[in-house]
Amino acid sequence: MALHHDRLALMSNTNLLYHTDSTCTEFVADVVGVEQAGDRQAVCLDRTAFYPTSGGQPHDTGRLGSVRVVDVVAREDGSVWHIVEAASVPSLGQVLQGNVDWARRFDHMQQHTGQHILSAELARLANAQTVGFHLGSDKVSIDLDRSLLPEEIAEAESAANEVVWDDRPVTVRFVTVDEAVKLELRKPSIRTGRIRLVEIRGCDLSACGGTHVKNTGSVGVIAVCRAERFKSGTRLEFVCGDRALHHFRRQRNQLEGCVRLLS
Repeated sequence: MALHHDRLALMSNTNLLYHTDSTCTEFVADVVGVEQAGDRQAVCLDRTAFYPTSGGQPHDTGRLGSVRVVDVVAREDGSVWHIVEAASVPSLGQVLQGNVDWARRFDHMQQHTGQHILSAELARLANAQTVGFHLGSDKVSIDLDRSLLPEEIAEAESAANEVVWDDRPVTVRFVTVDEAVKLELRKPSIRTGRIRLVEIRGCDLSACGGTHVKNTGSVGVIAVCRAERFKSGTRLEFVCGDRALHHFRRQRNQLEGCVRLLS
């Protein structure tokens, strides 16, 4: 990432504030690393609430002091770097206030939690396992390991929304590898060291590092938009929460436009 860099110390294991509180959007941290990243700068902090791109979920954006954060990258050593858009950057040892864009964060929380719920219901009702996940800027997609009939998708979609409207708690806990193998995870974890588990009561238990809502009711609604064959299985596109509302509005406007053309 860098040709020029300044560091205070070994920057491994950045304290990830979003791991214990996904609603944390304001924090104070020390600058422990600064690097050149192309025509931008990368800043490493001793702690952060900014989520880096990983696990199919995009990064957060926001501000560090007066500079704008446009990308967030996690490294293998456990450090998290914030790519900032500014001619001047913070200096080593400086104390900064971070502010995460809440609208973007909450949208990702809705979509990712909705994915856990839908994947769990597809596994329970249709024995279809999720083997791929992508959270895009418009829709979310999951890849499943078998072909699905329309009625199977509809049944899982209805069951998933029942979980949403039941407003069940979504909790996080950390376990060891030995403890994880004794639990009924939706799919075995390949992670090592301390494993973060996200549990949706009576629905799902999965190893996951992403951000999630605190109660399923905050997902709002889960709406499947499209299903297509993908390799030997099925790819489903869906939207949750505010995205579902915008998706409905677009369809309504398109339908009204067609009616005006035909009338």
